[in-house]
Amino acid sequence: MKKALGMLLSLAVFTGGMVSANGSQDAAVPAGGNKKSYTLKYAELNPDGHIMDQCADYFADLVSKKSDGRIKIQVFPAGQLGDEKTMYQTVQMGGTIDMCRANTNSLGDFGVKKLTLFGLPFIFRDRTHLWNVLNSEIGKEFLHEPEDLKTGFHGLFYLDEGARNFFTVKNKPVHSIADFKGMKLRVPTTALMSDTVAALGVQSTPISFSELYSALQSGTVDGAEQPNSGYYSNKFYEVAPNYILTGHTYSPSIVIMSQSCWDKLDDEARKIIVDASQETMVWNRANIEKLDNDLLAKIKAAGATVVEVKDKTPYINATKAVAAKYSKGYEQYYDAILAK
Repeated sequence: MKKALGMLLSLAVFTGGMVSANGSQDAAVPAGGNKKSYTLKYAELNPDGHIMDQCADYFADLVSKKSDGRIKIQVFPAGQLGDEKTMYQTVQMGGTIDMCRANTNSLGDFGVKKLTLFGLPFIFRDRTHLWNVLNSEIGKEFLHEPEDLKTGFHGLFYLDEGARNFFTVKNKPVHSIADFKGMKLRVPTTALMSDTVAALGVQSTPISFSELYSALQSGTVDGAEQPNSGYYSNKFYEVAPNYILTGHTYSPSIVIMSQSCWDKLDDEARKIIVDASQETMVWNRANIEKLDNDLLAKIKAAGATVVEVKDKTPYINATKAVAAKYSKGYEQYYDAILAK
């Protein structure tokens, strides 16, 4: 169903009474009322069944139930609506995508400032620390930053897909931080991530996420980085079987909506989306820990060489200058996050 919807959108043949909120119109008037109906398009990079896709489906189902079907969210996984940068730009401009899941370490190039702190290397100690921050006043303040800065984005809720780890092709094993030197790794195309891997002696290579598997297979890049969910669901273990548990970045995802789309929703629709957002966060937190552990077991069973990093001090020391650079002017927030 999702694949079919993606093909329909790409051919621009959507028709009918319910349309995107960016071009919303009154649908057929339901019995007993004249409330407007909305169909919203939600883009996700990861494939169908990935934890982030599951969260999108859970959110969409909640919104549909809470609105008695008058608000429908169509989820398009697997990058059907474009790569990461395309998704962000389309949402920001109020185009054909109404919302998408973004990574907080990827939004620094799109006008946000405080949210970038969540993507700093080793800022979060573990999952408990992450959620302590997300559920604090800092988390609430940062969630509203895209709207406060008039970036064109409206923050809805956070999601946790796990800490990100490096992985490399078979002939590029990693046993210590020194082994990364001179490698070419694909990372999200942001200044923050480029600087982070550069601090490890790595050259960042811009590759679309949809092309990463073939780039690893052909040797265009020596490796990349993903959380357990992304590494396993995209079968990167087949072409890059060295999986190094650096946990270098634990940046949460943030689901963002086009501000122009949000502005066109009626008050009741906004409340429904906010309520569903909060419930989706709770569901995500309740399920991600077990899933993360199960995925690591599956990664090992699939034949990947999982390298434990017992002492992360060399990595932390190597990236301290990056943390200082991107927290400049926001040191009080950085220190407050570390103290949570």
